[in-house]
Amino acid sequence: MALLCATVALALGALSFVAGLATYDGRDERGAARAPRFVGENAKAGKEATALWRESFDTAGGLQHDVILIEPLVDGAPLPPGVKTWPSPGEAVLSPALRTALADEDALNRYGRVVGDIAESGLEVPGERLAYVRPAPGTSNPESMLKIAGYGTETRASMGDQVRVQTLSAYIPTVVGLLMLPSAALTVIAARSGAAGRDRRTALLRALGAGTRARALVNIGEAIVPVTIGATAVAALTGWAMTANLQVPFVEFTLSATDVRRWAPALFAAILAAAVTVICTVTALHRVNKASNSTRPKGSVRNSARWALWACPVLLLVAVRGSELVGGVESNPTIFFAVYTLGVIGTLATLPAVIAAAVAGIGRLLVRYGNRRGSPSAVIAGRWNISHPGVTTRMVASIVIAIGLVTQIQLWSSRLTGPMMEARATFSRIGESALTVSSLSRTTQAPVDAFLRSLPSSVHALGMYTDADSNISLQGDCAALKALNAPCQTRSQRPTEPRLQEFATWNGTGDGKVTLREGQVATDRQAPESIFLVSDRPGNLPVSVVKKAAFQHFLGPQVDSLGSSWLVGARQLEKTSLWVLLLGLAGVVLLALAAALNNLGDFLRFSRTLAPLSVLTSRRTVFFGTALWAVLLPMATAGLVGTAAAVWLGTPMTRPGGGATLSWPVLSATLVVVEAMAIACWWWGAATASSGATRWRPKAD
Repeated sequence: MALLCATVALALGALSFVAGLATYDGRDERGAARAPRFVGENAKAGKEATALWRESFDTAGGLQHDVILIEPLVDGAPLPPGVKTWPSPGEAVLSPALRTALADEDALNRYGRVVGDIAESGLEVPGERLAYVRPAPGTSNPESMLKIAGYGTETRASMGDQVRVQTLSAYIPTVVGLLMLPSAALTVIAARSGAAGRDRRTALLRALGAGTRARALVNIGEAIVPVTIGATAVAALTGWAMTANLQVPFVEFTLSATDVRRWAPALFAAILAAAVTVICTVTALHRVNKASNSTRPKGSVRNSARWALWACPVLLLVAVRGSELVGGVESNPTIFFAVYTLGVIGTLATLPAVIAAAVAGIGRLLVRYGNRRGSPSAVIAGRWNISHPGVTTRMVASIVIAIGLVTQIQLWSSRLTGPMMEARATFSRIGESALTVSSLSRTTQAPVDAFLRSLPSSVHALGMYTDADSNISLQGDCAALKALNAPCQTRSQRPTEPRLQEFATWNGTGDGKVTLREGQVATDRQAPESIFLVSDRPGNLPVSVVKKAAFQHFLGPQVDSLGSSWLVGARQLEKTSLWVLLLGLAGVVLLALAAALNNLGDFLRFSRTLAPLSVLTSRRTVFFGTALWAVLLPMATAGLVGTAAAVWLGTPMTRPGGGATLSWPVLSATLVVVEAMAIACWWWGAATASSGATRWRPKAD
């Protein structure tokens, strides 16, 4: 079972690595195929240019996506990849993922009547959000759009998901560090699981004259069945992914079956390489130790790392408080992170020894309790914990490091910049009770008036203007000024109304003053830089209604809440961090499983010496009691203490200025996984030891 789990884990790690290469390669290929071929300024329209093209942006569900404006200039103009026919003016073609996101907001026709879907050949990944929109009648402006001759270049265009996902250079270290290295640790431990019997068998084969090749074949023959089963299971998953797009759980990512089929040889080769690696590890780690032929007894090695008992609390204080003494993250970020990283690494490295010492202390109490109450399991487990602190340290080290690693990764991946935190604060104060509307082309009075007439009567507008000295002014009718609790007259002031304060913060020049004046939002002689929308009623504005009206009257409009560009960046960062959390949780499971196998191996070797005791007492419960204190107690304690230490170590990052947010659901899920693993290991180890005791017979050991 251990080798089967190790094979599956290592094969999945290798599969994730190669699947990432396949996905990024597919992104590059399809991104280059849909990249527009721009026509230079000196080109003659009608001879080289076939269409107009312009990129704009919008949000759905808090996440940003591209809205590509397209307009044919000639009959038979080339279509973007994945689009079957040209949409008519005021119509749109959406990707399936964007169609779903807009439908969830009841805004499917935001960009115009939807007349089709973008095929996968025109998307970098199946789950990409993208829209091709032909401007509504009267909104097209050739001067604000770019001329293109068609699609397809040597390099992918800077559009779509490319600008919102992590690069391949960031993905590879994440997979290697969080998935493949724990898989390798599990493989090594699984290869040595139950190794005592194999080592005796190997020694016997050598004594009988078997060579290195013969002994290796015996080990391979024993390992080939579980390794083959594990590799076959992963290969079956790969085959399934070749027939249909595979939805990756938790991160809302769809793996393209097309990319899997193109990279099928490399994917199956990775699975085969993982299986061969496991078999080679088993063979390499079961050699005869020629230097250990002596039958002389050896004393047990005691854990001598007593320095860790005092170093751990010191390093914990360095991480939590030392970072403050150097000035904090805002005043001196380089020294702050150096001190903080040193404290975190040192704490996680020394904490297992502290837990082992605590378990040994509990062992002394168990011995006293067992002697007083006549409990053999408490006495046996207590003496085991006292005399084997090194075993306990090795067992809990993986758990503590795994919990600390996932927590730190989650904190660092959730860390926001100063403007992002300010945007969140703005959103928490005023929400979407104020919006700004801008367009790719400066709009004049006619489209602005038409846009304003299409809005609900409770929504009022003011035009934003900036003079030569960069002074900001807002111009609107009396009703709009009253909605901001301002008089119907021109005045320059430092605003006190919350929405106006936030507007001045995000659009002002630093003095905090905004000039309010009564007048038309736009005139034929002057167009506003943007339109500021507010309501005379409390609550958020109808964002979907405003966006739909904007796309009906403006070219590539941007409808945003105040500070939303930074807020969208923060939400995209959170979405990207889900990958880190997914891989980190997988790494925790693998490290916990490795710790469990290592501990079970030690416990099962120890339980063999208890077999005569079960014969004398005719009781099998001694194994369950012993495993309770020797297996369940250290692992459960490591989970609780590791979680508490991870929370404490995270406080410098979650303080004001740190920019990080601790995810309690992720931390709770990690703790539940560890505790469930501890219970499973306790039951498995006790049941296996009890079963082995029934087969024990006296012999000349």
